Amino acid sequence: MTRLAHGLRRTVMMGALLLAGPGYAHAADGAAPDTQTPYVTPQNDVDVSYAIYPPHDTSAVMTQRMRWSAGTMMQRVDPGNAATYMITDYHAGTLTVVNADQKVKTVIPAPGAANVAMGQRAQGNWLRTGVSNVVGTPCTLWQTQDTDQRPSEICYTDDGVMMEVRRDGKVMVEATSITRDPQPASVFAVPAGLKELHAAHP
Repeated sequence: MTRLAHGLRRTVMMGALLLAGPGYAHAADGAAPDTQTPYVTPQNDVDVSYAIYPPHDTSAVMTQRMRWSAGTMMQRVDPGNAATYMITDYHAGTLTVVNADQKVKTVIPAPGAANVAMGQRAQGNWLRTGVSNVVGTPCTLWQTQDTDQRPSEICYTDDGVMMEVRRDGKVMVEATSITRDPQPASVFAVPAGLKELHAAHP
């Protein structure tokens, strides 16, 4: 139970980051989205793999795969080398963590679901700082603040796919591959017959 809870917290955190950057897309008082802010939710179906670099060089690099269906507003995140994966239904406002090996699932409210919307640009304070190219895909660099109020730079494609996150000049998250094929409904289907566990509270 403790191991599942630890994996749940880590997977939820990274899944939300890969989709919309929790804390990056918060609204400033009185701010309204316009074309001078990025899309932070993908506007089209996409399949992206990421390398997630640790804050300390002695730690292992993590990998995650994120798939997104624009039509159903559903996301799947698969951490590398793990039996646990996450499916988020933003229409229903639910997040389901599936452990295929243990044949269990945990369902919780989807974090930040109210801020995930199609066709809407980010609110808050964003500064366009330049352009970049990650795995052959052009993206625009935007400076904003993370949840700890530290400046970060995020590279988004024009249609809202996060390609890179930098903090203090160091790359923290970086896309390693991207495809824009339509994502079948089966990708986001929660397997039947799983035992449901309640999420542990800290």
